[in-house]
Amino acid sequence: MKSVPWENPRTDQVGTDRRVILYVEDDRQNREVAEYRLGRKFEIHTAADDKEACDKLRALKDRIFIVLMDIELQNSIVDGIELAKLIRGQHVDNVLPSYTRSLPVLSCPILFVTAYGDRYHKEDLLRAGASEVIRKPIDFVDLELAITKYQLSQGQP
Repeated sequence: MKSVPWENPRTDQVGTDRRVILYVEDDRQNREVAEYRLGRKFEIHTAADDKEACDKLRALKDRIFIVLMDIELQNSIVDGIELAKLIRGQHVDNVLPSYTRSLPVLSCPILFVTAYGDRYHKEDLLRAGASEVIRKPIDFVDLELAITKYQLSQGQP
């Protein structure tokens, strides 16, 4: 990961006991802004594509309490909807790359993040495993409130 001036020193520390947010987003600038904005209150890990997301899901499976996921992942074979289905243990019809096998099944909230909210039916996204759909550009005050709501519903301070 390239260092940025506002980089949060807690980001991507795999050895701690803290619960984390995994943000799967193909746009580097969006990842960096999220790390800066959310990293002040939460430990956030990011993934730029489907393969990196699968690796982090395996490495952090017991610590992830929320997945934020872009729906359309450029330069990825698996899009956010298919990845959410895999996280939920649902069957995916497409032939998938080997790195998607044996993903942990998670029950944590999945918040889809998209600039194309009109292109997708909310019901289809909910069936794929989404808990909420967040529109881009992200309003981080609203996002932090949503994250806190899920955090409290899971009994976390």
